[in-house]
Amino acid sequence: MAEHYGEIPKRFTKEWWGYFWMYYKWYVIGIGAAVIAIIFTVAQCAGRKSYDLIVNYCGAMYYDNESINGWEQALLPYTDDANGNGSVDVFVQQINFSQDSASPEIESAMQVKHDMELSNDCSFIFIYDKAEAEIAFSRESASAVYVDANEWAEGTLDESELLYSSDGKPCGVSLAGSKLLESLGIDASDLYISIRMNYADDETNAAAQSSAVKAANAMLEK
Repeated sequence: MAEHYGEIPKRFTKEWWGYFWMYYKWYVIGIGAAVIAIIFTVAQCAGRKSYDLIVNYCGAMYYDNESINGWEQALLPYTDDANGNGSVDVFVQQINFSQDSASPEIESAMQVKHDMELSNDCSFIFIYDKAEAEIAFSRESASAVYVDANEWAEGTLDESELLYSSDGKPCGVSLAGSKLLESLGIDASDLYISIRMNYADDETNAAAQSSAVKAANAMLEK
């Protein structure tokens, strides 16, 4: 019987495998990549170094190691030793999305990684490009996830600098004109920063969120 992709050969014959690979290889590649990404994320979260502050960049731009290392070093002065191990460590993590991705499975894997960070210890700063910020803040849970920007951002915020949740909560603040990021060669014109709510009842996460607020305000300075 003829199908959408033509006549299907008998299953598991040489001809069938050739047919399957011709018409379904991108599904296989996409699903395989997504599974690998999810496994890597779980392993990374389970075995990664203990950081005092985790900054999550979520967007289409990919930053090289030099930019990331410079970013981490620039935030050290605003970070406290939250875990009390005698050293201060900042981790800038990239969660890369692409609106033009050929693989929905990979996009889904990145979304899983993002959502896991919303509950990970010391992971309080989320920096989005505008496309991802609008997606994140439009989710029904956004108001319960992000701190009202007016509660942590210093100074008076202009309406044009803010992005809101669907129920009107200001969740993200524009980083356009950030002196700190511009000094690192990072174009912040399309970036928005938010602070995650802290629902953990421990001193480590309280200290990490406090550092997140200081670091976020440092990045907002123009």
